This record gives sequence, structure tokens and C-alpha cells, in this order.
Amino acid sequence: MYTVGRLAKRHGLSRSTLLYYDRIGLLRPTGHAKGEYRHYTEADDARLTRIREYRRAGIALVEIRRMLDGNAETTVAGALEKRLMELNREMDDLREQQRLVAGLLGRADLLAEAEAMDKATWVSLLAAAGFTEADMRDWHVRFEHSDPEKHERFLRALRIPDSEISAIRAMAAAPHEILNLNRESGRFMELFFKIYEGLDREGPGSYAMTEKAYTLCQGVPDKPEILELGCGSGGATIPLAQISGGTVTATEVYRPFLDALVRRAQSAGVADRVIAAVMDMGDIQAEPESFDLIWCEGAAYILGVDKALEQWQRFLKPGGCLCFTDAVWLIDPESAPDELREFWSRGYPAMRTAQANNDASRRAGYAVLGDFSIDSACWEAFYADVEKRLENIEPVFGQDPDGRAIIDMTRHEIALYRRYPDAYGYRFHILRKPASDR
Repeated sequence: MYTVGRLAKRHGLSRSTLLYYDRIGLLRPTGHAKGEYRHYTEADDARLTRIREYRRAGIALVEIRRMLDGNAETTVAGALEKRLMELNREMDDLREQQRLVAGLLGRADLLAEAEAMDKATWVSLLAAAGFTEADMRDWHVRFEHSDPEKHERFLRALRIPDSEISAIRAMAAAPHEILNLNRESGRFMELFFKIYEGLDREGPGSYAMTEKAYTLCQGVPDKPEILELGCGSGGATIPLAQISGGTVTATEVYRPFLDALVRRAQSAGVADRVIAAVMDMGDIQAEPESFDLIWCEGAAYILGVDKALEQWQRFLKPGGCLCFTDAVWLIDPESAPDELREFWSRGYPAMRTAQANNDASRRAGYAVLGDFSIDSACWEAFYADVEKRLENIEPVFGQDPDGRAIIDMTRHEIALYRRYPDAYGYRFHILRKPASDR
């Protein structure tokens, strides 16, 4: 018999990962001891071994569950064949990119030298073609905006780690110019996350704002099942668990944020109702119609609001609610000061008004239950916290070119907001999925 902690350690996983597998029905413990402690058997251990093998092959958790629980071997064979076809398509895309770049360089010999393209080879080819770091960044931005799914497949074909893929895609769609300074090595984003560790919240907000939005969610049951996307270190997660009384599956791509979230949940006494899971918001590992409420404060832009509205709806139960915040214009953007329009045209070209977000929500099939602006006091509290953090980290990272860029651009962003506090802000949007297809 294994406890959840012992089984997690045996497989090099986190305890939260096994709790999440239990939550989605992928790996349920055979029994519970008194006090609801989970107990896993040798059969559970063997099942987890197979789960990890399939994950290394790149198969989604939902598909793995079907493979393991299917009655016929054709279930497994079909899933593996599907994955093989996906890999073939990814390799075809990569070979096409290779041929294109080699052709631009007039260096067909490079194709013979590289049996498989990886990130380093791809970057070196672009550099040889005269691409600057800014050119490479713009290439990712255009690719992400034109075909985000193909962009993701291409990055995976380069064998880039999932966390770095999420960082690159966040950079490509980011609303903050500091994210758009990403370097092709991915080191910039790693440094960015490190500098922002230790904040009370990773964006403007408060318990009161979260509570206000939650009260606008009509028809949410007592003790709801909640999926939080881009949870950071738990600034909204803990209030959600406390206000709702439900279970919050909190997801994030950056593991240290989740570690901080777990500590906060334990201190707040809600650890039994918070499940921390590493997950990309564009690749939700859950069954359709699993949640009463989906929550996302300050991170929907990474996927793009329109795409988020479309993709996330299928994971809501009929009549379930979606709450998200987004940076929006509070004035006509055409009348905004030049320096402000220039900043946001580079940082978040897709930024629009709250009304435009509501119109898009209705087109996607939601009912709009309400929207409101995050209080300016939340912005001041957030930026005051950021400024303290910058003072602490400047002696450590201030001489590093990437660190210097993050520090300077963060201070520029803060100065712009304080000059034009009424021009833009965060807007909470509260939506509801139809109760039926009638």
C-alpha cells in the first residue's frame, strides 16, 4: 500500500499531481483510511507507470483515461495511431520550415546536416538569414496570431519544453510590453518569472473584487466545482475557495507559483479544497462539462479572449459561469495620448473596450451577467508591491541585460498608468453558458 505522498515520491511527481489525477478520474485510490487518507495499491502503482509512459509519448490525459478504461485493445491502438499521425504532421510542418529557410539562405546542404531540427538549429538558421531578436519575436507574434494551434505544434516539434512553449506563446500575445522583450533562449522569461516571484498577487485585484464577481454568478450551486486558469501564486484562488465553499482546481505553467499557492492554501485552512495542477490553459486536461465555474483573473489574453470564450465553454456544465478579467480601453482608443497608444499597440494590439468583449461573448453563445472595472486602489496596491520587489531585486539583476530590461519596462508601465489612470484598466466579465441547446 502507498500513501499519496509515497506514491508521488516513487514516481517523481508532486502530491498535487496525484490529487488532480484523482479529481479527473484518471487515477483514483483503491481505498481511504480513516481521516480520508488515500491508499494506493500495487495495481494503482502499475496504472500510474502506464500513465507516465503515455504522457512521455505526448498523449493528452483525457485520451489516456480512455485508453486505460477501454474494454478493447483497439482503444489503445487507436490512440497511439492518432498520436503517431499528429507527430507525422508536426514533422512535416518542421521539414517545410527547414526547406523554406534553407532555400532563403541558398544552403540546401544544411538540410543534409540536420537529421532532426531542434530549437538551437532553428535559431541559428534564422540568425544566419539575418534575423535579429526583434525579427524572431515578430515572427512568433505573427505565427501565434495567424494560427495559434499550428504555432504550438511547430514549437513542440522543436522539442521545446512545455513551460517554455507557454512562455513563448504568452510573449507572442502578451498585453505587457515587458513580455514582448523575450529572448529566443527563453532565459528572459525564466528571469521574468523569478523577478515576479514573491508578490502578493501577479496582477491587480483583491478579495473584494473576487467576491463581487462571484456574487454576480447566477445559478452556481453550493460548493461548486471550479477551474481556475493562470492562478499564479493564488491571489484569487484562496478567496475563491473561501467565498464559494467549493473545490478549486488551480492551474499554472510555472511550478514555483503553484508551490507558493499550496503553502498559502495550507495557511488559510483550505488545502483540502484546492488542487494545484501544472496545466496550459490552451490544453485543458478534463472531461467536457466538468465545471460549474471557470475563473481567470488577468491571464485570458495569453490564449486570446475570443479563443478562450470558444475553447473554455465546452468544459462548463450547462448553465455554468465563466469569469475573467481583461485589460480594456476605458476611453476611445483613437483619442488616447500618442505615447499610450504606442505602448499598447506594441504590447497588446488586440486590446479593446469592455463593450467589444461583451459583444464577442454574446456571439460565442454566452449570456452576459455583468461587468465592472477593477478599483484603482487595486492597481495602486499592486504597483506598490511591484515597486518594493524591484527595489529588492535591482541589486541582484540590475546589471544583467535582461534583468535591466524587465526593471526599466516595468517602471515605464507603472509611470504610464499613473499618468493616465482613467484611460485603461482591468474589467471583470461575468458570463453564463446556456442551460440547454434549445
